Amino acid sequence: MVLAQTGHFRQAAEQVSVTQPALSAAIRQIEGNLGMRLFERTTHRVALTPAGQALLHHAKRLLTTAENAFADMRAAALDVASTVRIGAVPSMIAPVAQLLGQGSADKPVSAHLHDGKSDDLIAGLRTGAHDIVICVATIADPDFLAFPIVHDEMMALVSVDHPTLRGNQIPWRALSGAEIVHFAGGGIGELTTSALRQNGLVPSSRYQVDQLDSLYGLVLADLAVGIIPRLYARSLDVSRLRLIHLVRPTMRRPIKLLVRRQLANEHPVANAFAMRLADSLCTMIRQ
Repeated sequence: MVLAQTGHFRQAAEQVSVTQPALSAAIRQIEGNLGMRLFERTTHRVALTPAGQALLHHAKRLLTTAENAFADMRAAALDVASTVRIGAVPSMIAPVAQLLGQGSADKPVSAHLHDGKSDDLIAGLRTGAHDIVICVATIADPDFLAFPIVHDEMMALVSVDHPTLRGNQIPWRALSGAEIVHFAGGGIGELTTSALRQNGLVPSSRYQVDQLDSLYGLVLADLAVGIIPRLYARSLDVSRLRLIHLVRPTMRRPIKLLVRRQLANEHPVANAFAMRLADSLCTMIRQ
């Protein structure tokens, strides 16, 4: 990895504290074992071959897994809490944090919790940076085991005194003529944009938001109708704002807990924790 980053044997050897001939020999041995060239060498620079580029993320995962494994072995030897690395989309941080705060009667774990976008979390799971991720997962991946948590419905958000939108359920077309605000990026943006297009609707050109508080502010002022996933409204002030089911079509994003298929062998404590976490999240969110 260091050689791929620097592009120079001398610089890479200095960074990993070995001699340049030793590094060159190690690379030749790896290439020999794999039966393919991983680097193209010139007099001025070293660059990854297509095969080397394809294998780079596997190398990153192995290094991260090795680092985590040494940390876990130290924890086991010292009989202290094992580290479990969890990544979650922002709308799932609160329920995960609530469960972590409740603790467990089993052997304690030291939970490291990070938020992020689904694509970034899945990439972190692939490289070993995360042991568990809770994210939007629409496509099955043979490298992961997936445990469904909830199908998170897209809802309209309005003020309690909105002059026209009433009831608990409306079709998307009922938003015609309204200033519609939603988060444009990621899976939320894709779902909302798809539903809007199907119904001949367009988002507001006057009001654009990236943050939940910004969306709330526009909705409270009756300047716009917000579109958000139901999970984003868990802490909603129901005295001032209300949710309305949007139908025709009903749009849902699948929230799943993912782990690597080999996690039970790589990190048994994290694997057992993931199974308990999946069950607890399902119970909590469906209440």
